[in-house]
Amino acid sequence: MEGKYRLQRQTSRWARFAQVTVHITVAGEPDVRMGTDVFGWRGRSYGTAVCASRAGDERIQAEAREGAWYALVQLPESARELLVSVAEIVTAPTDTGPGDVKFAAAHSVWQAVGQEPDQRPWIGDDGNPVFP
Repeated sequence: MEGKYRLQRQTSRWARFAQVTVHITVAGEPDVRMGTDVFGWRGRSYGTAVCASRAGDERIQAEAREGAWYALVQLPESARELLVSVAEIVTAPTDTGPGDVKFAAAHSVWQAVGQEPDQRPWIGDDGNPVFP
């Protein structure tokens, strides 16, 4: 199963952007793994010189893991035995803030499995993602 979610919000005060793609398979127990080329889009878009690791990449990957785990925990216990592989993380240098990748990762997992929790995260009045 594949899920892709794009957080894309623009107001007169702020912009938010993050896109996460995940692949999900049934597993014996829940797990989240990072794909081998989650930032490969940079090379395809801007050339191989831009593909090198950038400051903040580890934080972005940690947010994606956190968001995928958050999504799994919110699923019914009988539906949690899944392996989530984060395949791609797309960000924008000025429009991706703390919590945006986590938000997109959680929603991409729910999209892939076709289930959502009763209370999903939302974007607060200040533009930051809120996780209940």
